[in-house]
Amino acid sequence: MNDEALRRRLQRLGRRRRGSPPPTRIDAALPRRELPPGEEIETPFGPTYLIQTKYPLDYLHGASRLSDLLKFDSALVAEVARQPRLREVSLERLIFIDTETTGLVGGAGTIAFMVGVGAFVENAFLLRQYFLRDPGEERGMLHALKGDIEAAAGFVSYNGRTFDLPLLEMRYMLGLRRHWPLSTWPQLDLLHPARRLWRRSLPDCTLGTIERQQLGIQRTEEDVPGALIPGLYLDYLRTGDASEMGGVAYHNAVDILTLVGLAIQVLDRHQREDPSQLSGSEALAVGRWHHDAGRSGPAEMAYRRAVSSSELEVRLDALRYLTAQLKRQGRREEAVEGWQMLHTLASDDPRPCVELAMYYEWHAPNLVEARRWAQEAMVCLTHWTDNWRRDQAWASVEHRLARLARKMGERQ
Repeated sequence: MNDEALRRRLQRLGRRRRGSPPPTRIDAALPRRELPPGEEIETPFGPTYLIQTKYPLDYLHGASRLSDLLKFDSALVAEVARQPRLREVSLERLIFIDTETTGLVGGAGTIAFMVGVGAFVENAFLLRQYFLRDPGEERGMLHALKGDIEAAAGFVSYNGRTFDLPLLEMRYMLGLRRHWPLSTWPQLDLLHPARRLWRRSLPDCTLGTIERQQLGIQRTEEDVPGALIPGLYLDYLRTGDASEMGGVAYHNAVDILTLVGLAIQVLDRHQREDPSQLSGSEALAVGRWHHDAGRSGPAEMAYRRAVSSSELEVRLDALRYLTAQLKRQGRREEAVEGWQMLHTLASDDPRPCVELAMYYEWHAPNLVEARRWAQEAMVCLTHWTDNWRRDQAWASVEHRLARLARKMGERQ
C-alpha cells in the first residue's frame, strides 16, 4: 500500500471524535454497501455471510504451488510441530485457520469478525471466509464454522495456539454455550519453527516479514495493513460503508495461502538430507532439531554447515553445539580445532580455554599446553564483570592451575 492510500485510510479512521468509545449498539436498519462478493447462508441461529474461493492445486503462491504441501509425510509434520499426535493425521485433514478481530488483546470484548479456513478438498484448495456483517450474526457464523472444524482433524496456524483458537473457544462458550477446547487439538503452529529458522536473520518473525523476505510474496495494492483492520471494521459498523472490507478479505485470504506456502518451506528445510543449501541460521536450527530427535549424524552435518556462516553469532553457537557433541561422543581430538576457533572468535569466553586445558591434562597429556590454556582462561576472566559467576569460575581455574603446578613439580 502506498503512502497516499494509507493516509486516506487513516483519515477515515479519524472521523470518530477523539475520546469517543467504539459503537456498542448497531442499527440493524443501516444499509451495508459494497460487501465483498459472497452469499448469505441460513443457520438455526440466523444468517451469516460466506465468501468462498476455490484455488487449483497448481496455484502458485510465492515460490510454491499449493500441491507441494501434500508430498510431505505426517511423521515429519509431527516432528517439526513437536506434536506426536500429528503422525496419525494426513495433511489433507488439517484446516488452515486465521482470524481478523476487533482487537489483539483478547478478552470477552474481542470478537472474530472474519474467520478464514482453508482445506484441501476434491483436487482443489477451498477457502471459506465467514464475515460478520453485524455482530448480531455471530451465533450464525459460529454454527456454520462448526461444520468446517468438525470435518478436520487439526489445524495449521500462525500463533493460533496462543491467539486464534483460544479466542474461538471463548466465542463458542459465550455465543453457543459450548465448551470446545480447540487449542488442545493437533496443530502445526508455524510461528515456532519459523522463529527457530529465521529469528537470527530477519528483523522480526511476523508473518508479513517472512512472507516478503523468505517466501517471495508481494501483496497487491488491495491489501490492508493488519494494524488498521480492527479500526476499519469498527468504522464499517458505524457508517455501513463496506468498501474497505474487500481489502480485509484479501488480507485474510493471502494470510491463509501464505500458511500453505510457509508450511512447504519450513517442512522442506527440515526434510533436506544435504544441509549445504541452507543458510547458516537455518542449518543451526535444523541441527538443533536433529539433535533433539537423537539424530547425531544429521545434526553434525547441519552444525558444520552453520560453522561456515557469515553471521558471527551463528558461527559461535554452531561451534559450541558441534564441539559439545564431539565431546559427548568421545571425539575430543576432533573438537580441539573447534575450541581453538571459538577462542579466536570470542576471546573473552573462558569456556573453550578450559576445555582445551582439560583435554591436554587428561586426554592428550601435555601439561605445558594444559597450563597455557588454563592461564588463557584466567586472562578471559579478567574481562568479566566482578560477580559471583566470575568468582566461581576464577576459583575453578585457580584450582586447576595449582593441580597442574603440582603435577609438573612431581615430574621434575
